[in-house]
Amino acid sequence: MSIRFIQANCTEGKKIDPRQAAVVKRHKPDLILFELPSFGGNPSSPFNGYHVGEKPMVKVEQIKSRLRREAKRIPHASSDILVWDNIAALWRAGHDTLLFNVDAPRDLRREGFVNDGIVPLFRARRSREFWTKQYVRETIMARHIERIIGKYSYSKRKQLTVAVFLQSFHWRHVRFLLTHPSKERIWRYYFGRFPTLTPDEVARELKSEYPILRRYWKKYAVFGAIVPNRQVR
Repeated sequence: MSIRFIQANCTEGKKIDPRQAAVVKRHKPDLILFELPSFGGNPSSPFNGYHVGEKPMVKVEQIKSRLRREAKRIPHASSDILVWDNIAALWRAGHDTLLFNVDAPRDLRREGFVNDGIVPLFRARRSREFWTKQYVRETIMARHIERIIGKYSYSKRKQLTVAVFLQSFHWRHVRFLLTHPSKERIWRYYFGRFPTLTPDEVARELKSEYPILRRYWKKYAVFGAIVPNRQVR
């Protein structure tokens, strides 16, 4: 079986961004991966537990109603309404698109830095904490995606079409992690711009200011006693 990934961004601005909705309508994906927190550690949506002809459409309407309220504050939420309209249309047509929230848990996503949403990305990239959070979040994303693809890639269909609704910044890094690079390559990829930094130092820096991130770092960091690489990527 071949696997086709189709990634689409959604601009979080003052206008509706139809790109993700267009992917659903045009490509009729078998799986959709959302940049949303998992359901108690399980990325599979409750909708996946229903036969395609028995999806609880009332739940879809509830989601859309919530998004309409959110759109009064954050206009781009209306973009998600279009996505849900097209997902519901596929279900009504008998196409069982499965949904997965593959991002890190909500508590990690919410533990913020000054950089989050305030400092431009080119400046945020200079921060150790920024890259630590990206590493942990994207490691969780990659592990979720690998398990999902492993489960559904053995079906009898010739091609598995996967809509990836992660921002391209995350998807680029997640695709790197999905190649199963060595721990040395992962360290250089995320932390190579900090030539004297060590994994132990990361843990110490997080201890007082970012306790939630530190907890996840201890769980997902694979580096051990790696020697810091002095080559900036």
